[in-house]
Amino acid sequence: MLSDEDHRVRRCPRLGHEVRFRYCRTQEGDRICPHILDCWWESFDVAGFLRPHLAAQEWERLVVRRPRPKVAGILELIQKARNAAGRTDGGD
Repeated sequence: MLSDEDHRVRRCPRLGHEVRFRYCRTQEGDRICPHILDCWWESFDVAGFLRPHLAAQEWERLVVRRPRPKVAGILELIQKARNAAGRTDGGD
């Protein structure tokens, strides 16, 4: 049953306080948090648990559209800033 793991609790890095697994899989209604796989994998086999309960489209959206780690985004911004600075230097 989908609610079998709802009792689990962990600290949410986005909210900054403890949340139950149920919150992560339902958030505001029936939306699954895009970070659910990254947050819960150490506690239990969250992917193995969710996969049979989700429609193929929901699973693909969850796996394919996983958010990038913040570090990757920061590094990309740094590279863009370097590239922009190189273009504004006048090519010297």
